[in-house]
Amino acid sequence: MNSGFYRYAIGLALLTAPAIAGARGITYDCDTAADHYSELDLPVDAGAFTVSGKVQLKTLAAIKTFIPLARVQITSPTVPGKGPDVYAGFVLSALPADATKTPSGEPSIQMLGYSVNGKEDDILPFSLMTKPGTIQAFSLSYDGTKVLVNLGNESKSFPLKTKDPIVRLVCSTGEFLFTDVTITPSR
Repeated sequence: MNSGFYRYAIGLALLTAPAIAGARGITYDCDTAADHYSELDLPVDAGAFTVSGKVQLKTLAAIKTFIPLARVQITSPTVPGKGPDVYAGFVLSALPADATKTPSGEPSIQMLGYSVNGKEDDILPFSLMTKPGTIQAFSLSYDGTKVLVNLGNESKSFPLKTKDPIVRLVCSTGEFLFTDVTITPSR
């Protein structure tokens, strides 16, 4: 499911989409089976930049080992199948629930958390737990020394130094729709 050629070919094709589609940005329908993942690595120009867009949970795959999730990170480049040395961003995860037993009556619970340098995710306050299918807007700004992650009304800054940063979109064990993803240089 995770082919280096596929990732980079799709990434290159999608990077040309904003010019064709206007200022809307790219769309990446990331759909994976249980215990599989897919990632899209987007190159960035040298210097400070901001990546922004939206992500939405569409469906969950059957959970065997891994939790359904989507990640947006600014990271160091890697070879396919190997995790990055440094990264900062966020994770949107979801777990199935018994709708008759949850206060909201929802069939799953969706949570947001920060994701940084291989540490355990720092879960945001419960106020940012969202209903499944909620479209979550995000922006990550990188200035060469830190990443500022903005989710809803919350923001948090993380130190990050990498010589050649990239933007990585990842999903696992479900379908997550990334829309209006744009990378703009900071001035």
